[in-house]
Amino acid sequence: MSSYLKACARHHLLACAVAALAATPAWAHHGGVSAAFGPGAPIETSSPLTLPEGKFLIFERVEISPFEKFNDARDIGGNDKFTFTNTMIGYGLRDDLSLYMSVPYARKELINDATSQGFGDLNFILQYGFKYGVRDGREGWQAFDADDTGGNERTLDDWTFAVSVGMTLPSGDINNTDSAGSTYPIESQTGFALPAYNVTGIVSKMLAPHWTWAADVQFRTFTFNGGVGGGKPGNEFRINNAVVREVFKKTGGAVSRVDLVGEINYLRLDKDMDESRLLEDATGGDVVYLAPGVRISFKDKYSLGMLYKYVGTKNLNSEGQQQGSEGLEDYRLITTLSAVF
Repeated sequence: MSSYLKACARHHLLACAVAALAATPAWAHHGGVSAAFGPGAPIETSSPLTLPEGKFLIFERVEISPFEKFNDARDIGGNDKFTFTNTMIGYGLRDDLSLYMSVPYARKELINDATSQGFGDLNFILQYGFKYGVRDGREGWQAFDADDTGGNERTLDDWTFAVSVGMTLPSGDINNTDSAGSTYPIESQTGFALPAYNVTGIVSKMLAPHWTWAADVQFRTFTFNGGVGGGKPGNEFRINNAVVREVFKKTGGAVSRVDLVGEINYLRLDKDMDESRLLEDATGGDVVYLAPGVRISFKDKYSLGMLYKYVGTKNLNSEGQQQGSEGLEDYRLITTLSAVF
């Protein structure tokens, strides 16, 4: 291994995929983020690295998303700006297995000057990490060990992988009311009434010294609620790609690392379903986001990530009838803070 790779590897600390909120006209959809440290750590795209056994991760994510206004009927009762805060705690059960719990909080500002805010649903994620590479002179598929979670054996030839599964609990607020005491519709609530389930496959590889590629494929499905005003949000399919370029490194420094991040995030949303299992035409579609960003690490332990995410192209179902949905944001500004101890 080159001296550069050895130096990078010593600080290749960690972690994983958590859930973060975004929005459609009728439901709150969830995406994925990364809370990783070290070389090649993306921001929105997930990282395959797990936490070392016995280590904790503290992660905070804030996303601000104002929506386009159309000055027509679509704006009546529509969405003005959403602010999502996600607090996550992770623990390394083993070097190859990490458990995470995230607590989301949302503030949904509507065009009519009303605001709905409160906690979203608790989300639990279990992530298993493994690699294809060399250990002790043997090449092949191997679960992460202490050297891998510390990055000590990562080389240009190694491929790192992870699989994560997640489930939300219906613990969020679903009874928020406006100033007149009327209950907001489901699209303006901050929680779901039923669980949702997510599975993610993740891969990462060092392309060259100072350059790393990461990608994930996510599928999320929601539980059907047949009650009055119920239904089912459309399934989500996401493909995220990130290329990360190290531009500064000073081991042990107050600023110990600076990485430039470029991401392409693809989202496919199926149509939502009403309480009678009928598809709602003015929901769902395809969106491709472009997202430049930067990650700054401090003292090899703390990390600050900033990402500006905007729509590159979109193909929404009945787009002329949609407002406040994915693909119709002015932008998404994402900031993350994380620490491992």
